[in-house]
Amino acid sequence: MDRKILILLLLFIIIFEYQFIYSPNKRKIKNLEALIEKKEKEYREFLELCEKYKNLKKDEMVSFKIVDKNFSFFTYLNNLIDKFNLKGNVGEIKILPSEELSGYNLEKIQFNLNLINLEQLLSILEMIEKTKGVYITRFEISRDKNKPYLLNLSMIITCLKKKEDLK
Repeated sequence: MDRKILILLLLFIIIFEYQFIYSPNKRKIKNLEALIEKKEKEYREFLELCEKYKNLKKDEMVSFKIVDKNFSFFTYLNNLIDKFNLKGNVGEIKILPSEELSGYNLEKIQFNLNLINLEQLLSILEMIEKTKGVYITRFEISRDKNKPYLLNLSMIITCLKKKEDLK
């Protein structure tokens, strides 16, 4: 009789350990391995994009382009927000004072985007970079405290306009 109780007790302990210790930890390890693999893939992609960017910049000569006379920062920023569906992510937007240079005006706008993912960030940066005459002059990025897989972005973009094009 004592032997049956001892066997049942051992069987109960084994089942208990499997159910509440082994299985949950195995799932956690599997999820952690998947997360590590995803982060390594993102890191490799980031390094690849950095290399691609370095190679692009080597081929280009440094020169400033001027925006069209009809260019408007509000329209541009609105198109950027609409294209990537970021209306809920827009934080603060500030128009900074423009600077006068010989024959040109340097216009600036600062804006914040909250809770965006890496793909959205790359798409936004690519669109800004491809826009003739628009430059990023300040760029800050941080992870969100509550959702570390999302990013908060603050940047100042600048454009160069001819004075005679201004109304």
